[in-house]
Amino acid sequence: MDYSAFRDGERDGWSKRADLYGDTTARATLQSIPKLLDHARLFPGAKVLDAGCGPGFVAASAKLLGAAVEGIDFSEGMIQQAKNQFPDIDFSVADVENLPAQDETFDAVLSNIVLFHVTDPEKAMSEARRVLKPNGRFVFSQWLGPDRSECYRLLFDVLGRHADMSRADPAPNAYVLSDEANVSGMMRLAGFTDIKSEVVENVLHAPGPSFFEFFMKFGVRVPLILERQEQSVQNTIRNEIDELTAPYLEHGVYKIPMPSVVFSGRAG
Repeated sequence: MDYSAFRDGERDGWSKRADLYGDTTARATLQSIPKLLDHARLFPGAKVLDAGCGPGFVAASAKLLGAAVEGIDFSEGMIQQAKNQFPDIDFSVADVENLPAQDETFDAVLSNIVLFHVTDPEKAMSEARRVLKPNGRFVFSQWLGPDRSECYRLLFDVLGRHADMSRADPAPNAYVLSDEANVSGMMRLAGFTDIKSEVVENVLHAPGPSFFEFFMKFGVRVPLILERQEQSVQNTIRNEIDELTAPYLEHGVYKIPMPSVVFSGRAG
């Protein structure tokens, strides 16, 4: 299956949202970073790659713990945002599926809600394994799917009833990495041992008045689906999502459970 159009849409979509990330997507993704770092077992001077760094929050957090950090992302807009926010860290445009590093370079490779967006997560895992030193650790986080996430259950229930999903560009299964047993098998094939997983009970705090309007800025996958629909369908989806999320609105802020899962493995 050719996912190149999806990949281009993701890259362009995140570049356009780079300056919004801190007050939209970060409201949920930042909550996964402490557990990500816990699994990484960093030490002073550890060489760390933030793979799919976005605006650089994982890299900055690792640096605060004494690591020697660099970050890469395929979105030029995100890299510029990272450089602006954290000018003392080396950030560059590159692909997590084709890392620009020699074998056995890093003590840890970290990816926070990144493999969710790539076309070949198994290749990204293999690349992480390649650039890790012996006993180095690969740690990544992933959203749980609609079967375990109130946020995604609600969204994809509405989309499933109203949207013509065939209009969207072909894309890999967004939640193939949400299954712990499946991911453990993938990581073993990539050469990792000591594989662990841990759920993080993220709660998305989204400002009102419209949850639909907020979520159109939060990510890229859902807007890529919505923009292909007829205007009447978009309006129906907008109204129904705002109606169904209304019970989560408290003092002007929506508080919707959006859990993630952190996976880690050691380079054998």
